[in-house]
Amino acid sequence: MIPPDFIDEILTRIDIVEIIEARVALKKTGQNHTGLCPFHTEKSPSFSVNADKQFYYCFGCQASGSALKFIMEFDRIDFIPAVELLAARVGMEIPRDRNSGSDEKQQHRKSIYEILGLSAKFYDEQLRHHSQRDIAVSYLKARGLTGQIAKEFSIGFAPAGWDNLYSALAKTNQERTLLIDSGMVVEKPEENKIYDRFRERIMFPIRDLRGRVIAFGGRIIGDGKPKYLNSPETSVFHKGRELYGLYEARKSNRKLDQLLVVEGYMDVVALSQNGINYAVATLGTATTEDHLDRMFRMVPKIIFCFDGDTAGKNAAWKALIVALMHMKDGRSAKFLFVPDGEDPDSLIRKEGQDKFNWRLDQSKSLADFFYEKLQEEVDIASIEGKAHLSQLAMPLLMTIPVGVFRELMINQLASITNLTSEKLQSLAGVNIRSKSSLKSISKSALEEIPSVIPDIPHGDDYAHYPSDSEYEYPDQLTEGSSELARKAIGLLLAQPELATQLDDKEIQSFELGRGCALLLDIVRTILAEEIGSPVFLLVKYQNRPEFTELKLLAEVEQLLGVSDIPAEFQGVIRALQEDRNRQSREELKRVLLAKPLSSLNDEEKQQLRDVTLNKG
Repeated sequence: MIPPDFIDEILTRIDIVEIIEARVALKKTGQNHTGLCPFHTEKSPSFSVNADKQFYYCFGCQASGSALKFIMEFDRIDFIPAVELLAARVGMEIPRDRNSGSDEKQQHRKSIYEILGLSAKFYDEQLRHHSQRDIAVSYLKARGLTGQIAKEFSIGFAPAGWDNLYSALAKTNQERTLLIDSGMVVEKPEENKIYDRFRERIMFPIRDLRGRVIAFGGRIIGDGKPKYLNSPETSVFHKGRELYGLYEARKSNRKLDQLLVVEGYMDVVALSQNGINYAVATLGTATTEDHLDRMFRMVPKIIFCFDGDTAGKNAAWKALIVALMHMKDGRSAKFLFVPDGEDPDSLIRKEGQDKFNWRLDQSKSLADFFYEKLQEEVDIASIEGKAHLSQLAMPLLMTIPVGVFRELMINQLASITNLTSEKLQSLAGVNIRSKSSLKSISKSALEEIPSVIPDIPHGDDYAHYPSDSEYEYPDQLTEGSSELARKAIGLLLAQPELATQLDDKEIQSFELGRGCALLLDIVRTILAEEIGSPVFLLVKYQNRPEFTELKLLAEVEQLLGVSDIPAEFQGVIRALQEDRNRQSREELKRVLLAKPLSSLNDEEKQQLRDVTLNKG
């Protein structure tokens, strides 16, 4: 773990203008620097960088954040590498939380990376020099691979034998432990055995976005089983998150704008050799939310490539279900189905790059595949079939983030069923977000739905979703928090430093204000821990029941400019104060009216007149 105060220290030392100006052409305009936004296509500059607040904001696409977020988004790297990059720039060494043992964990992870790197070099050496190398070389040549592409992907060879790798690298007890922990060798203490996991296989190193080897995939040479064998999950490898070939795709494409998702290592390598150098493969798993999140952070367009048989169509449908939840405006997902008996590897070798590109251009849009698949389940010519189609489609469409794309998808359903989009959304209003409602959908069409639909809606604004008695919101944000308090929280999640604008009287008023409990807690947390980063404000609540809703509030698009948010916050606070005063007047009025009028003294009578006339 990296301490939050260290991140804040980095951000205070970093000049955000200097960081961004190295990547985007900026021009000084008044107090800000402006330029063309790097996150969407535009002709007139709408991207603004504020040196005083160390913050950037785009008035066109609403991209915003600190220097750290910019590095992550622009350089397309994860949190830890981004922190390391900025820390190195200002000459700071990343501290570790010694009480949690993270120093030891970090060192162990570093050693795991090192042993995996040495393993990759070992397999590379075997492919070039081992006495059995001809077996591997002949196999690669038969698959049409060149020595150049094998070098580019660091393809290696694990020869026959139980302990080749173990004997070469396990010179000490520590190295023996690292080989076991990295999954490269298997230990069976009960049998007093230890042996190499990979034998007689073509080896494909799996790299993270920094190019470090984190695991391997091994393809058997011959007819043995399993055909493909992957490294087990370790401290540095989680197969549900990683994609084979992603590092190489980014390295080959300075401006990567799309990714082609295929099923096998050999598909990725063969496609790259034939000019399609933006293919990636899942590691023996179905496409996950983590996969989609990682890819859509890098590119706006994803093409899924599957076999054209029933199994391929089902796998594509599962990928579509996950993709729906990530289809924000500006993103695109398409589906390519290869002919029976072919895979991307064989197809591109047979037809060549131009024909394969033609096939990519002809791939089905998400919308077309979605409605084609669902209409296989119903008789669309009948009223009952149209009703059934709307029942199947609407729960899925409502998982799409709020925006133009979702509206267009609903409009297309409206066109098919001859119902208005408003009527469809109205009829779908009950149980839209509960898993139980999704379980009633056709099993053959939506086989894996319960395992991939999240427990919460995936929209930019949860307020657009209809109420659902089966979905329980955290008390503080629904029954506890007023709409004004909710709005104030959303603004604080965008700019935590707004809390410093509040005086003691305003903060104390939250203690008495109805629906302000969570707002008060957030303000006190920001001030007590001097939190200036939206990310770390969320981190403070990650283990609390309010986190899910806070995350959704943080994702609501702020249509205001960065410089306008403080004034908006003050306006909300004033409205909260007025609401509190109104509550006080109503309470006083209730107390006074509970007494006989004849028993009121002059002061109480004046108070009653004042509250009745909304004075005081």
